[in-house]
Amino acid sequence: MATTTDQGAVSDAGFGSLTTTQKVRLVLFSLAVLALAGLNVALTPPEVLGAAIVGWFDPFGVHQIHDMTISPLLVFGLVVPALLLLYHPRERVNTILAPVVAMVSVAVLAFVADSPLLTGFAVSSVLALAALALHPAGRSLFRFDRAERVDRRVAALYVVGAVPLLVYAGLELLKQLGPADPAGHVLFVHFGAMAISGLLIVLMGGLAVFRKRDWRYPTWLAGLLAGFIGVLSIAYPTFASSVGTIGGALLFIWALAFVAGVEYTRRSAESDRRETERQRPAGSA
Repeated sequence: MATTTDQGAVSDAGFGSLTTTQKVRLVLFSLAVLALAGLNVALTPPEVLGAAIVGWFDPFGVHQIHDMTISPLLVFGLVVPALLLLYHPRERVNTILAPVVAMVSVAVLAFVADSPLLTGFAVSSVLALAALALHPAGRSLFRFDRAERVDRRVAALYVVGAVPLLVYAGLELLKQLGPADPAGHVLFVHFGAMAISGLLIVLMGGLAVFRKRDWRYPTWLAGLLAGFIGVLSIAYPTFASSVGTIGGALLFIWALAFVAGVEYTRRSAESDRRETERQRPAGSA
């Protein structure tokens, strides 16, 4: 059977085996993701970047949940995936989406809120979109290759979490698009960041369950963000954007079950596939 290949894709083979055009594209892509990670580390105040840890010892007042959630959103939704894209980038068709969705979304919300943070978000959005355009996977990046075996229990678990998370993201978005508040939640896109966190959990979780390629990082990103928001809600049930003690506990349990379920079913499927290939007679199609 004849097969077609994406001529725009850059192979993960040795750099020396690439054409001049592919080399230039790969270098530009690497520079874009490095600049994206470096810019956000440089522009983000250290107390915000490390708020997920610092916040337990140095309270942030009314911004407690927001600042502590923005920290892992920046680190694990932007900086870490950008750096991961430097290693076997052609395979990371889902990982690239986290920083793109996060930066473009927050830039739009910052523009609407006339936020003083707009410039940094806008530059980051340009870099994220440039990395998306230069991604070594080429057009295959947008090809949704469904997982060969989707466990119904894990799919049901995903839906159980996705529905309330979408509602939560929608409610936070409405707050962000509402009138400015004295505490500055709208001006500094705090409600927007919470909405984006909810959206990323749903998006990455769905890709982890249903898409064949690049499932591991999306699984852990979705679980980490969901679990952390759950823990914060338990610790600070009355603060802005908390889902409450019970909601936080349920979200934390869901995050643990989701990561464990995806890891188990995906690894089992890969193990079965390798075993099938091993037992296949040599020379068979």
